[in-house]
Amino acid sequence: MRIRIVTDSTADLPPGWITEEEITVVPVYVRFGEEVYRDNVEISREAFYKRLRAGEVLPQTAAPSAGDFEVIYRQLGEEADVILSIHVASAFSAVCNAAHLAAQTVMRPRVYVFDSGQVSMGLGWQVRYAARWAREGLSLEEILRHLQTLRPRVRLLATVEDVNYLHRSGRIGWIRAFAAALLHLKPLIEVHEGRAVLLERVRTWHRAVERIGEIAAQRTDLEALAILHADARDAAQDLARHLQKRWTMEIPILQACPAIGAHVGPGAVGIAWVER
Repeated sequence: MRIRIVTDSTADLPPGWITEEEITVVPVYVRFGEEVYRDNVEISREAFYKRLRAGEVLPQTAAPSAGDFEVIYRQLGEEADVILSIHVASAFSAVCNAAHLAAQTVMRPRVYVFDSGQVSMGLGWQVRYAARWAREGLSLEEILRHLQTLRPRVRLLATVEDVNYLHRSGRIGWIRAFAAALLHLKPLIEVHEGRAVLLERVRTWHRAVERIGEIAAQRTDLEALAILHADARDAAQDLARHLQKRWTMEIPILQACPAIGAHVGPGAVGIAWVER
């Protein structure tokens, strides 16, 4: 049985992994005023962050339509018996809902939609693991069982330089209540199982990035780890050097895609890990 894996562009997967694992990525839409782009397809990350920092027009995002997913599913149906579509947490985006609607209209191939409960590489790790299991010949039922046990083992920890981006995005409900206090403090936010919680409040952005490194270095159970940033490469590289002293595994450094950057703003830094 041929299984193909589909995800959305918020997974922040490196291009090499997408090619190697034969993953199909459906782009989220990013809009600057009247200009609409397919995330990471029609606007590069460099061009996006340049415009974001200029601040002339604040970007907005929109989920792919059910029609967008239907086109992809039907195309893949020519070579696959089953599609496993794994997406950003439904608590934060309408992407999963659009995928579900499309799956109901496609008779062949069979399409199963899985809510990762995560964002960025929290989603990306689940997609990569699923693609590897599919390549190893596991059945859909086996992959879904593995994903159900993998999902609670994936966590994302991040800080932002300017909390106003999260405030304006409206994706995290409690941000509004803490917005005034967080103007002078930097939040450490943990994403786990579809929830974003305030883990700590730290006085400066640099200290917040340091705390992320300290928390990761204290762990003894990491199976995979990635560093994420939104146009903050120097801070991400410093964090990688710190964590490489503790962990000998490969730690990719990934720049957040435009659809993520629009919500967290420039200067966000984080890590996404898988627990053993």
